[in-house]
Amino acid sequence: MSPKAVVDMKPAALPALAWAAGTVHEILVQPGEQFYLFSIQQANGTTVFVRIADAHTGAPISSVTSGSLVYDVLKEAYFRKLSVQVAYRDFGPDPQSGINKLCIDRVILTQ
Repeated sequence: MSPKAVVDMKPAALPALAWAAGTVHEILVQPGEQFYLFSIQQANGTTVFVRIADAHTGAPISSVTSGSLVYDVLKEAYFRKLSVQVAYRDFGPDPQSGINKLCIDRVILTQ
């Protein structure tokens, strides 16, 4: 009888959670590509480009609609010029867009 191979079944580690805080400066929506991008203008003048995607895998989400809570909160922040804090995970370079895949994990809306 041959020995059985041992398989490591631990889940892959998630990228660290990072934060961007500021105002929503731009919204880019490409439904055909499942690409929903928001630029967050921070107080120090830097801009962070975050996207709606699976925050555990970095994969696109096909079910983003106007009823999506993340989309709705960020859209309201854009139109009302409210401050937001966005937590995201960096899944590395995305050759199609030319930027890193910074996937939104959570959003805090503040006045």
